[in-house]
Amino acid sequence: MRGWRRPEVRRFAWVLVLLVPLLLTGCATVPGSVTSQSSLSDLLLKLDASEKMGGDSKCRDRSVGATEVVGPVEQGPQGVSVRWTERWTVNRCGLRTPYLVKFARSPEGALDVTMQLEKPPGEPGTVAGKSIADPVLQRDTLGFLAQRDFWAATAEAAGAVPACRSRAVLDTEMVEPLVVTAVPEGRPSEGKWAERWTLDRCGTPVRYVVRFSATQKGTTFTAEKEP
Repeated sequence: MRGWRRPEVRRFAWVLVLLVPLLLTGCATVPGSVTSQSSLSDLLLKLDASEKMGGDSKCRDRSVGATEVVGPVEQGPQGVSVRWTERWTVNRCGLRTPYLVKFARSPEGALDVTMQLEKPPGEPGTVAGKSIADPVLQRDTLGFLAQRDFWAATAEAAGAVPACRSRAVLDTEMVEPLVVTAVPEGRPSEGKWAERWTLDRCGTPVRYVVRFSATQKGTTFTAEKEP
């Protein structure tokens, strides 16, 4: 069983995860120098045209405009950038639509790329179904599940890199209702619950049971793949 902690609250909603393994071990790359940048632009434009993912299919004129690095760049040995975030702006029929593109390099050199529509504070989450997780927790959960399922698919393929590199949420449902364990000053702040998240692995539904545990310091969760 594996889990992850979300220690802070930020307001973005997760929409899609794209896993792009690039063999860049030993290269001193920097943000913006990814060799598949043109293909990432194409994927981002397709995402922006998908109504299912929060885009606008009616617009026939779109292009990727400005890109900028957002926040600090985490570097590994020999100055290799291992984790950073960029804001890519899509010009959608005169409307500037910002996306956050996150890059994370594994110790083996594979580069995972995640894309999300940047939204203003208070915007609801975009995952399908009945998840009660807030938008930030939805984003973190999907990112964790997508990466885990990618490596699970790799193991199932006897170590070969799977052709399918995208994951999206088909449905979420409650399997264990929220149990509040602490109500300081009349406001619930601690509790536990479990949800079933169904991912779309390039046409194949894959189900995970995610168990959440919320405290005043943050929310942790664990995930187990259903048979």
